[in-house]
Amino acid sequence: MTNTFILGSVALVMLTLTTQQSNGQLGGILNKAGEKVAQKAGEVIANSSVSAKGSSGATAGTAGNTTGKKRVSFDAGFDFKAGSTVLYASQFEQLNTGSMPATLKTNGSGQLVKSGDIAGTWLEMQTGATYKLNNNTKLPKVFTVEFDLLTACDKIRDISPVSFGFAGNNSVSGFNEGDIAHTELEFYNENQITSFAGPADKYINTEYDLKPYANDKLHVSIAVNNEQMKVYLGKTKVLDAKMFTTDAVKYFFISAPIKTENDAKVYFSNLVIAQ
Repeated sequence: MTNTFILGSVALVMLTLTTQQSNGQLGGILNKAGEKVAQKAGEVIANSSVSAKGSSGATAGTAGNTTGKKRVSFDAGFDFKAGSTVLYASQFEQLNTGSMPATLKTNGSGQLVKSGDIAGTWLEMQTGATYKLNNNTKLPKVFTVEFDLLTACDKIRDISPVSFGFAGNNSVSGFNEGDIAHTELEFYNENQITSFAGPADKYINTEYDLKPYANDKLHVSIAVNNEQMKVYLGKTKVLDAKMFTTDAVKYFFISAPIKTENDAKVYFSNLVIAQ
């Protein structure tokens, strides 16, 4: 039954009702018939509308699938290349545990230790202590630094920032003495890296998840090319900026947290400086 036929039937019934108003009984019968025809017409129109919507919905769904592709991913690779000529290597494994390496100096203290869980010999850093090389020779204009950090803690938030970078002198008279550019691993914030360079007027914040390094080691790589400094945690670059003024004198340093909670400790090892 087509929509046109039903609408015509409705019109005919309505016309008949108008001409038969004088006959009450016949008018009642026709009124009932008219109501049934109108009801049927409404059902057909409603079904037609639902069908149209269903078709439209299917089209929209198809269009949606074409725009719902997997998000594009990118990989910058790992462009760090260590220097070929080694200027310093910590070689803690050749030293006695319990001692402070003679090649390093500090405003605090430290001792070499071993773990049954993590391979290697590690320098246990004293809270509030800064460590530099005993050799007072300034670093060249282009060089690389690599080392491993290790934490022992109940949770990573128990550790205040560990900082490493470069100073304009080789003194250890105070914490971060002579600092001109450094990067801080803000363990207590769990996912924040801050890099600061006063003379170059730089302050840079970067997000990096530090939680996985509770009771595990983290490899740090640094590449310096004149004024430019790059820092990598694992294979992720967290800094690439001009952090030095022209011809700045540079001495490497690493500093323990100012404080820790629940007897948390930080260690470092495998320090290699090369050009």
